[in-house]
Amino acid sequence: MAKIGIRQHLLPRDLFKLSGWTVLWRPLGKLLLMIFPLVLVINMCVASAITSIDHSLVNVDNERHELMDKNIALLARKAKLWAPASIQRMAGEKLALYANSGDQVTRFDSRSKTFGHP
Repeated sequence: MAKIGIRQHLLPRDLFKLSGWTVLWRPLGKLLLMIFPLVLVINMCVASAITSIDHSLVNVDNERHELMDKNIALLARKAKLWAPASIQRMAGEKLALYANSGDQVTRFDSRSKTFGHP
């Protein structure tokens, strides 16, 4: 005669027992499984923001160097234009003004109402 009965197939409890705190470890494991993807997404967002800021800082630094080079070129051009020889040359070319010679300078004497040499 064969025995017919209902058997429960259970996994050994020792496999999942962690210090006897199974009731605590299961919800904690579920919570960690829910939080881990969230932490990964936040990490990806922060890393993306940092990379974006790094690229913008590099761009700003490159623009600053370009502006510094342009400023140096403009300062050199200004120094060249404000040189006395350059001013005399431009005044002669554009305004027909030239440096005077000694006999061209006269002074007006208000008492005698005449022009004379200084």
